[in-house]
Amino acid sequence: MVEREVAWRVFAHEFIHSDYFFHDGDEFSPNYLVTPTGARVNRLYFVGVLTEIDNLGAGEDMWRARVSDPTGAFSVYAGQYQPQASVFLSGLDVPCFVAITGKARTYEPEDGTIYTSVRPEELNTASDSIRDRWIVDTARLTYERIKLVRSAMDSGLKGDELTAMLVKSGASPKLANGILRAVSHYTDLDKYLNTLSGVIVDALKNLASANHQPTSLPGFSHSMKEVAGSNADAMVKETPARYSVEDTQPTQSPQPVQSTDPAQPTQSPHFVQSTDPVQPVQSPHSVQSTEPKTAKVTDEEIHVGTTGSEPARPEEDKPEPDEMVYELMGIMDKGNGVPVTELVDESKRSGLTDEHIDDAMKILMSEGRCYEPRIGVLRRV
Repeated sequence: MVEREVAWRVFAHEFIHSDYFFHDGDEFSPNYLVTPTGARVNRLYFVGVLTEIDNLGAGEDMWRARVSDPTGAFSVYAGQYQPQASVFLSGLDVPCFVAITGKARTYEPEDGTIYTSVRPEELNTASDSIRDRWIVDTARLTYERIKLVRSAMDSGLKGDELTAMLVKSGASPKLANGILRAVSHYTDLDKYLNTLSGVIVDALKNLASANHQPTSLPGFSHSMKEVAGSNADAMVKETPARYSVEDTQPTQSPQPVQSTDPAQPTQSPHFVQSTDPVQPVQSPHSVQSTEPKTAKVTDEEIHVGTTGSEPARPEEDKPEPDEMVYELMGIMDKGNGVPVTELVDESKRSGLTDEHIDDAMKILMSEGRCYEPRIGVLRRV
């Protein structure tokens, strides 16, 4: 009996930056996509927001879906060989939360250009709490892999010696082999690990924003401590100022997924990635736990009306910047969303600073109250 491949948890940012696809064994052996942190992905499990769905079929149905997590977006394709997945996707309303287990696939239209995608095996509707749990668990597991990759790079070892060192450090044989391949294949790996770490820090900070209640997620605080470190600022310094987040929340959360992989329950914090060691991370490359901060607006920053003749609101009645941006988004939207540049200009006229506006947009996206139907446009849910 062929052993079923585990479903790895990786963020979209890492998945779409993976370009090492290999086949090991006979024609019936599985294909693997090796990520920069050494995950040997044949199958993967992820939870995100379905923000786009299109029927590409000319004669037969071919559905393409875009599922976003706080670091990027997965491309999901379902056609005639995935009839149940096609029916499921075609019946969903955008936007909504989904949990997907599927096969990693790559497409190389020309030399040097590789696109990753997912062929779905199991799909379920999900909820914001399941998505949040997935983010926390995936962050922890990713940082454990980052720690091992850095150890491999610093060791100076190669081949069997490196594999033995990684296994001794707690990696499974498959993960050790994946890290060996990743270190040999990817260039500027240290720089990418810094970028990936910074992106994940941002995702966790948004998740722990003032309007987000960590206590609603079992084990949230414990998981945050596990990925905590002392040099978050060093990791963030090479992180892009903006990254693609297309996040939203349905008006009524669907029923939580009971299981996207029959072999392993969703509720387990180590779901579907049994090949990774689960150890507290003390690496200086880990995330630094930060106290969530909520931007405050002073009396001088908010004026009611356009004439300036009305008195400022009492402190306790003033809306937070995210609430102000959210209200403006609803007022300005004529049905197709609001261009970000116009929303920023209008928010400034309402007294908000660039920092307030940027923080507000990140909070609204992380809470699922708005999403990005296309680049440069925001829309309320």
